Amino acid sequence: MRQATPVIQVGSLAIATRASGVCDEVYALAGRPGYRFLFAQGRSDGCSPEDVALVLTITGEVCAAVAEYQFTTVTRLQRDWAQGWFAAAFPPQPPSTVDATSTARGS
Repeated sequence: MRQATPVIQVGSLAIATRASGVCDEVYALAGRPGYRFLFAQGRSDGCSPEDVALVLTITGEVCAAVAEYQFTTVTRLQRDWAQGWFAAAFPPQPPSTVDATSTARGS
């Protein structure tokens, strides 16, 4: 049985296949809830609750440094990401041994 998704708010951390993300906006569209997530590499995407259930795992953790973020435009979001505004949501990860091995072999 699938567990219920924790409540999502700005600053909620999420994991997608091969990417970590943080919610930067909670909105309503045609009376339905929606969520925008910014991913570690700088791309962002809007998600319905059904999208969240299919492709994201909400960790239940909230990044306090992002929790007060006020989304205005995608252009501003990208600028804020480039300037490091979301760095606290994406702490550096040590390289995996698989990556280090393949890099060492030049693969």
